Amino acid sequence: MSTEIEVKFPLRDRNELLRKLHDIGATRLYPETFEDNIVLDRRGELRTRGALLRVRKFGRYALATYKGPMSIESGGIKSREEVQTGVESFELAIQLFDSLGFKPVFRYQKFREVWRIRDVEVVIDRTPIGDYFEIEGPVDLIRKVASDLGMNMDLAIRQTYADLYRQYRRTRGDLPENMVFAPEDLPTA
Repeated sequence: MSTEIEVKFPLRDRNELLRKLHDIGATRLYPETFEDNIVLDRRGELRTRGALLRVRKFGRYALATYKGPMSIESGGIKSREEVQTGVESFELAIQLFDSLGFKPVFRYQKFREVWRIRDVEVVIDRTPIGDYFEIEGPVDLIRKVASDLGMNMDLAIRQTYADLYRQYRRTRGDLPENMVFAPEDLPTA
């Protein structure tokens, strides 16, 4: 069992962030990859506790992840228990959890690219509701990298993607129930 520690920011200028990542010596680990995520719950039990069960597909890989309740430190740094394992099949993992009573409750998609600087990962996410980036690692290094990237910790986003999407949907009634790209914006198989 590990602890996920991260901070999320809205991304205003992708090219500027990439330039700054290069300037501080970051290395791109993975090019932009499409991700499909299914959040599962059993009668709202996990959401009520502030926990999450998710199955993620990216490329030819799939992961099942449990995230415990979130705590937020000063500057918007979030931490939560995280248990994650690879699964052989995205679809079979969803079917397995479904048979245990955990039903799909939300789907979200994004394109993600991953960078590393020291012991910190910086991930850049392109979503149907905008672009974001996260810095994940030890708290002191998160603060250092955020500062090196010119970020004000007061601008950190505390919400999950599901929360952000629900908030965004309140202003746009024409959006689908799930945070998904239009079919023409998806990669072809």
